Amino acid sequence: MLADEVESEIHFMKTYSIMKWDELIKLNNDRKSLNQKITLGLATKEELMKQIKVELNMLDTCQLKIDQEMKENDTEYINTEILTILSNRINDMYNSMFLLFPVEKTSLSEYIEFCSNNTLFITKCSNMLNTLMSRYHSDPEVYIIAATYEFDDRNDVESARKYFAEGLKYHKNCKNLYVEEFWVEVQHLEKTAGASLPIAIEKYRNLIKYFEGDIEFHFILLDRAIKLSAVRELQCNVVRDMVKKYRHSELMWQKLAKIHFDGFIYHQETEQLHYDKNYISGIRNCIKTYENGLKENLPLKNKHKLWNFYINHIIEIRKSYRMKKETIRNFMNDTMERAFQEAHDNKALLKAEHYIYWAENTNKNCHRILRKAVEVIEDSVELWSTLISYYLNYDSLEMGIEAFQAGVRALTSKSMPLWEILILYMGNTHPKLLQQIYHEGSHFPFPEINFVIRPEYLEWSVVHNGILSTRELFIELRDIKPECKQLYTTMISFELTQNSGITKLKTIRKLYNDVCNAFGQTDIGVWSDCIRFEYMYGSHKLVKEIYKASLLCLEPDLRSGMTEEFEKLKEEFMEDEPKDGGVIVIDDDE
Repeated sequence: MLADEVESEIHFMKTYSIMKWDELIKLNNDRKSLNQKITLGLATKEELMKQIKVELNMLDTCQLKIDQEMKENDTEYINTEILTILSNRINDMYNSMFLLFPVEKTSLSEYIEFCSNNTLFITKCSNMLNTLMSRYHSDPEVYIIAATYEFDDRNDVESARKYFAEGLKYHKNCKNLYVEEFWVEVQHLEKTAGASLPIAIEKYRNLIKYFEGDIEFHFILLDRAIKLSAVRELQCNVVRDMVKKYRHSELMWQKLAKIHFDGFIYHQETEQLHYDKNYISGIRNCIKTYENGLKENLPLKNKHKLWNFYINHIIEIRKSYRMKKETIRNFMNDTMERAFQEAHDNKALLKAEHYIYWAENTNKNCHRILRKAVEVIEDSVELWSTLISYYLNYDSLEMGIEAFQAGVRALTSKSMPLWEILILYMGNTHPKLLQQIYHEGSHFPFPEINFVIRPEYLEWSVVHNGILSTRELFIELRDIKPECKQLYTTMISFELTQNSGITKLKTIRKLYNDVCNAFGQTDIGVWSDCIRFEYMYGSHKLVKEIYKASLLCLEPDLRSGMTEEFEKLKEEFMEDEPKDGGVIVIDDDE
């Protein structure tokens, strides 16, 4: 900095109390130190970025102070030289950073924003970009940022084109560079009211040739082209080429249907494109496009995908605000019935959610649709559940049970939701039949089902039949293989509620003995529960023997865990080492 600039800065800082003297001294020392490092090539990018942020904050503070003074004193006569001094310093620091280190998109964007907010630096920014863009940059986004700035902010399409060309010299396969270059040409075409059409068309032709066969890239170009209304001829070219090149792709028909839905109507006979703001016309052309596509000679797999696109789009339309008018509602209802039926007939309706949507929205027999659905997708829990619920909601028990039986045969181990539906229904409407369902579920040959139903059956029995019948039922359910731990714990909880003195204690000990024998090799919890029971209701003298038995029974890698659990139980019940030994003997109830 020149001496008079230093003096001017110090004067401003002191006059308006921006910084204390010692803070100002430190700031200038930091500046000098960084300048020396820059001169010697020792400065790091992080140091430069840190100092730039300091200077930017200082610039903002000074600008606020100047605005405040002007407002409070109602004057425009205030020395603003400080702003130029700080801005020049910031610009020089950015300049040093860009020359010393690789340019990153974040720092370049911040520099452009800085220059855009300081009108004195607009030209300097363009000069800087012109220098920077003649170099190689590993990140293609750097070229995009520079080109976009020149076009959007400086209205300089030639510089934008030059920067894109520089970027593409080094990043020939970067699609984003090509897309953004094309987007600039689309915008320039609108700005020039079509005068630059030959350039835009040439760029477009080169792109689809370079990325020939890349349908997704073609879609991206189309999306950019249809953003602006005054480039219809270019849009027409893009759509026409898409239809011709990708006629045998289900993705093309979906894309064509979507732009029709948005109002861009392409007539294949005349190969012309026009925009129709009447959304009803858009919907009708969208549907017609899907139907035309399904008439094409597509491979079966691709045709099924197109059916799926079509069905999803119908659902989307029917959920939209466009369904307010009765005419379009009637049209879409008829379209839904026709499309879903034809998709089913062509074995192309392959999702349970689609059948359910059809059934819920049809004007015809819902259950017939669901019947068709479970024939096509036999392993759908959702479909079987919906069908059974439909019958039961109309109290059609015979049909409901028939569907239930077919469903559990089809779903086997995944059929638990079906059992839950029927059990809930029977409990509310046919309690006498519920026991039969519980019995069948308990003996259903899949643990995923009978492990859940056996304890539930026991709970139902104790409420409706009492403890004596439930004890007999427990023995029956216990003998079903594989054994169910929850069955034992449920029975133990029932026995704990009984008031039968010593008999109760013996009964529960026998249950714990059985559950520990059945599951004690791999389950610390059953031993812990057994010990807790003796602490709370039984004999403390038996606790240590149960613990010793657990260590003999458990697999080796679980024994240390059991020891930790036992120590916690002793602490919980404030129990010292039991002094009484002996052998645990649990007798059967008499």
